[in-house]
Amino acid sequence: MSDGPHRSLPMRRGWKRVAECGDNLAFAAEEIGKSIISALEQDCCEEIDQQFLEGMCGIFRDQEQSLFKDQMRPQLETMRQNAGSGIGRVILEHAIQVADTGGCGIEGLIEATTNALTDRAGRGARQVEEHYDRKSTKPRAQRVRARIEEGIGCASIKEFARELLKIEPRPTAPRKLKQQGLDDGVRL
Repeated sequence: MSDGPHRSLPMRRGWKRVAECGDNLAFAAEEIGKSIISALEQDCCEEIDQQFLEGMCGIFRDQEQSLFKDQMRPQLETMRQNAGSGIGRVILEHAIQVADTGGCGIEGLIEATTNALTDRAGRGARQVEEHYDRKSTKPRAQRVRARIEEGIGCASIKEFARELLKIEPRPTAPRKLKQQGLDDGVRL
C-alpha cells in the first residue's frame, strides 16, 4: 500500500483522483475542486438519463411561463420511474423540495441540481474518509476529508449544474487535471 489508500478505494476513477488530490498537500483547494467536478461529471454520465433531465427542464420551464402557478409536486412525482436509483433520484428529491418551497423556473431547477450535486460531493468526501479510516490512520482520514470539503467549497458546482442541464454551452477546452510542464507547477 505504498501508493496510498486511494488505490484500493471502491469508487469510480474520478473519486480515486479526488482522494489522491485530497491526501497530497501539494494540491491546492482549487485543484481538488476541479477533480471533484470531474468525478461528479463521471457520476452523472453513468447514472442520469438525458431524457429525465429534459423532462425536469420541461416541467420547470412550463411553470415559469404559466400565469397561474400549479403545484409541481404531482408532475415531479411522475418522473420517479425515470430518475433511476442514483444521482437522478437525488436531483428529483431536491427538485420536489424546491418546488414545495415555491421555487419554479430554470433558477429553481438549477438550485435543486446544485444542491443535489453538493450532496453527492459531500457523500463522496465521507466515503473517502471512511475508507482512509479503515486503511490508514484516523488523523489522516480527517485531514483528507477536510481538504476535500475545502475543495467542494472552491468547486464551481453551480456552473457544472448549468452545463448538465444544458442551460449554458459546454466549454470548448477540456478540463485540465494533470500538470503538463514546468509552467504548470505548484502556485507560489
